[in-house]
Amino acid sequence: MFSHRFKLLFASLWAILFVFIVALWYRSGIELTSIPNVLHDHLSEFGHLKAALTYIILYTIRPLILFPATLLTIASGLIFGPWLGILFTIIGENASANLAFTLARWLGRDWISSHEHGTVLRWEEKIRGNTIGTVLVMRLIYLPFDAVNYGCGLTSMRHVDYFIGTFLGIIPGLLSFVLLGGTAAASVTNRLLIFGMAVFFFIFGLIIARLLHKMKPHANKNEEGL
Repeated sequence: MFSHRFKLLFASLWAILFVFIVALWYRSGIELTSIPNVLHDHLSEFGHLKAALTYIILYTIRPLILFPATLLTIASGLIFGPWLGILFTIIGENASANLAFTLARWLGRDWISSHEHGTVLRWEEKIRGNTIGTVLVMRLIYLPFDAVNYGCGLTSMRHVDYFIGTFLGIIPGLLSFVLLGGTAAASVTNRLLIFGMAVFFFIFGLIIARLLHKMKPHANKNEEGL
């Protein structure tokens, strides 16, 4: 009973925080698309280490207010350049994904498991048969980041499988959007090259997802033959 009340209190405080932040942003008049530039202007005043730590912390807690992950990913390339931006975003994006997964599992998994039946149960069994591959494909086809984070947390998949699928699956998109932001920080002679690399990694992720999807039926047939 205490655990249930504590979860309810936490969820209520979370909802209040969300409404407060959204209201604060609305009153600021800052457009979402200008956030990368705003972050660049503010964090560039910090030392490099302090800016990196601030960015990682902001990315980690980002799912609490459902702030678009793509904008922060682009911002890292703009703030730190493409190469350091990739490093800091790998840390922040994975921390963010696993925080959301953990919160969803803690707050809602018990309720979901007590109401599972029919189609939901069959879907759960299908996921458990290839959890890493399922998460990997969802990341590679660029499904909404937080929808995947929270949705996976509500399932029975193992956290370690989710972690591996996420870590590998976000790489192409992460590289693409950090490099896209990094074009602004790169020299004029390198901008076209970096932009081309960003497009390449975006398409590369979709191709890998397609190949994995094609391999799935073959894997199932092999299992049936066994």
